[in-house]
Amino acid sequence: MEKEKSEIERFHNLTEEERRAELRNNGKVITNKATKGKYKFLQKYYHRGAFFMDEEQDVFKRDFSAPTLEDHFNKTILPKVMQVKNFGRSGRTKYTHLVDQDTTSFDSAWAQESAQNSKFFKQKAGGVRDVFDRPSVQKRKT
Repeated sequence: MEKEKSEIERFHNLTEEERRAELRNNGKVITNKATKGKYKFLQKYYHRGAFFMDEEQDVFKRDFSAPTLEDHFNKTILPKVMQVKNFGRSGRTKYTHLVDQDTTSFDSAWAQESAQNSKFFKQKAGGVRDVFDRPSVQKRKT
């Protein structure tokens, strides 16, 4: 405990350049580093978590990317309709990826050429004006 406090105090007393060099040379220590596995199609992802990274036990060294339960069989041989998560359940999603879906909607309210939209884009929309005033300079309206 005393060693950790002295190490933290030493780190706080370093300059910014020394601190960057220290972090570059001595990164975060993870003693039970697990190998990153390859995920199958539509396999459920389990996050390893940030805790117990420094404990040496076999439980913490397991492969978290290994398939479990229904992830063992190949889902690419199923019909296209069944290649979705939670097929046949009430909470299933309709889509596997957004890559194969066209999400552009030209008839939405944002894309219409109306007087209200043009007024909004000219006056309030972000990134459309050439002037940039620092936010701290502007006075707040009360």
